[in-house]
Amino acid sequence: MITKIKGSQVSKLMKRRKLDSHKGQNGTVMIIGGSLDFYGAPVLAGLGALYSGADLVYLFVPECNFECTRSLYPDFFVRKYSGETFNLEAAKEAVELAKKKCDSVVIGPGLSKATGVIEAVKYVVENLNIPTVLDADAINVLKDIERFPLSQTIVATPHQNEFRELVDRDVTVKAEDTQSVVLLRSISMDLHINVLLKGATDFITSDEGYMEINTNGNPGMTVGGTGDVLAGMVGTFLAQGMSGYDSARLAAFFNGEAGDKLQKIKNYNFSASDLAMKLAEVVR
Repeated sequence: MITKIKGSQVSKLMKRRKLDSHKGQNGTVMIIGGSLDFYGAPVLAGLGALYSGADLVYLFVPECNFECTRSLYPDFFVRKYSGETFNLEAAKEAVELAKKKCDSVVIGPGLSKATGVIEAVKYVVENLNIPTVLDADAINVLKDIERFPLSQTIVATPHQNEFRELVDRDVTVKAEDTQSVVLLRSISMDLHINVLLKGATDFITSDEGYMEINTNGNPGMTVGGTGDVLAGMVGTFLAQGMSGYDSARLAAFFNGEAGDKLQKIKNYNFSASDLAMKLAEVVR
């Protein structure tokens, strides 16, 4: 039987902030994302990181997104790279910046499937040894990496379609389907990564074979961008020194709780931005 994440368990996992801590000690997160059509995704991931407790959030976006991204919120450090999509030169810049400034990196929100993107993501993964979240189109980099385990903690955050693409199988992971559960667990163990498989029921697996499910949340969370918020949260907890498995469990639970609080106020008519703004209340 797969165990379910509970609120009482979550409160014990949370790290207590030191009263004398100063700026930067509670996590600095870099979000690498964006493209011509998907400029909002890295912003939503940044809000997820910020409102789950990160001290500092860097957004690394293409120049076509720069002015829009910089104008939306004053809370982020926004850096730009040349071109409309993530590329190898941009990846080199990202690695150098993150090595100096950041405790974790979230790669993927809004990146797109453009030529050269996966090559650039691969460069970051292989050259930046800090805890890493692979989200959206960046998840497919796992097919191109030849040697595991990687030196850093990895959390992949696919939904069911992205998981099918990763494993090249027409499979839907369900708690009652033993074979699908075994497949998910084996991917985590074989690649030495943590997976947060998003859905009406979230499945969280560790590189050591542990698994839990998260069942809170509601159909209002099908709105675009909630997965970006989730990825940003995972980045924050990793930046604060939590394990990949615990970071994924906390993020899944808080994401669902925020959605459930919003459903009581707005029914199913809320946005991913609403969700991010609700996180601070839920985490408290």
